[in-house]
Formats: sequence, C-alpha cells, structure tokens
Amino acid sequence: MSMNAQRVIAEEAPSKASFAKLGIEGLEFVLGGGLPEDAVYLLTGAPGTHYTTFAHQAIYNHLLQGGKAVYYTPDLASNQIQEDMALYGWKVRRYVDEESLLFSRPLAPPLQKLAETMPENPMEEVVNLGSTTDAIRKSFVGKLKDHRWSILNLSYLMTVYPSQEIIDLVLFWVNAVHVFGGVHFILLPREGHEGNQVTLLENMVDGVLNFKFAQGFLQAEGEVEVKKLRRVRLKSRVFRHTVQDNGIVIENATRIG
Repeated sequence: MSMNAQRVIAEEAPSKASFAKLGIEGLEFVLGGGLPEDAVYLLTGAPGTHYTTFAHQAIYNHLLQGGKAVYYTPDLASNQIQEDMALYGWKVRRYVDEESLLFSRPLAPPLQKLAETMPENPMEEVVNLGSTTDAIRKSFVGKLKDHRWSILNLSYLMTVYPSQEIIDLVLFWVNAVHVFGGVHFILLPREGHEGNQVTLLENMVDGVLNFKFAQGFLQAEGEVEVKKLRRVRLKSRVFRHTVQDNGIVIENATRIG
C-alpha cells in the first residue's frame, strides 16, 4: 500500500475516543474507560437523586487539574451553587476570583424585570435574552473558544421558550462542542416536562445518564441508568452509587463483594 493511500485511510478512519478524568471514583471502571471528551451529556433525575452533584464534582475536578469552566444558571444564583458544592468540600471561590470558573445568568424577559430590583452580583455575567436564546449561543461559542467545559441548567428555559427554540439551542450546543471540544453537561429534572420533548433532547446529545432512587437503599445511595453513551462499549447500563463526604463514589463488583 502506498504512503498516500495509508494517509487517506488514517484521515478517514474514526479517531479513538479520548476519555475525561472526572474525579468520580469507580466511574472509569463501570463505563469501560469513562466519559468521552468532545461531547454533551444530559443528566436527568428526580430532585435528590444527585444528578447535579455528578456535574458539580466533574467540573470541580476539572478546575483542580487547571481547566476552566462556565456554569449557565438561569434560576439559581451562583452563591447557592457554591454553597451546594461546599457541602462536599469543593470550595470554588478561588476559581471564581481568578475567573477559571465563570457563572453566567441567562435572563429571560420575566427574570430581567426581577433582576432590576436586585443588587448586582459581581461574580455573575448577565446574558439578557429576548424572544429567542440567541444570546446564550453567542456567549457559549466565546466560552468554547476559551477551552471551557460547561454546565447548562435547562429546566427554567424550557418553561419560558417554545419547544422548537429549546431543541435548536441544544442542537447548536452539541454541534459547537463537536467542533471545539470539552465535556459539557445539561441538567434537567425528570419531572415537569413533556415526555416527547425530553425524548427529542435525549436523541440529540451524546450521552444520557438518568439518576434514580434505588429500591431498598439509603437516601444517600442510588442508581444511574445509562440510557445512551456514544463511543463506549458499556459493561453495564445500570450502576450503583453512594454519596459520601467528598462526593459521589461509583460501586463496582469488587467494592460490593
């Protein structure tokens, strides 16, 4: 085979997935390597199932490794999120001060009126939205070019904007990530949204992890159902986790037995 032919085959062959280190003990084992980079993951679950904790832990570990991130939070203030993370010893204020971690508040018109009555938070970037979510997309591309991972809390936006606008936003998010890379999480409570709309979102993203309460387990224990995960040969589609003082730990056969 000629050198030119070898080069063409190498260029056309799919690249091997590069796995991100998320600092979640046992995750790489149960997933056969971990979560691939250059991907968007939809994390869902009922309140209290720790799907947000999973994303927070991953982002915090990324910051520890010298990475950067942006957290899009339309409804919760950044200080509330920092308080939640501090419960596990994840003190992110230094990363906020040095701008490794940015908090962005996409404000739909109803929230803009409320924000006018509140004092400004210097730790938050405000993104005022109109009848569309175009301003989020513009902001996101800028953050991607700065090599940031991201978290997007999608639930409130789904109550304000029509279904097609949300679908277009997520589709844009996924395609931008495939170009610029990184690991990105979309957070969505399982309840309160139409099943068909959630299914459409699941079809667009690279992975879907559904966090559930486990029958007979303690409140700090649960299960994760991997509904979808591209570029990974799964050992199991369901695995168990516990929540400890330093965050989520994934159980495996060795640890359980």
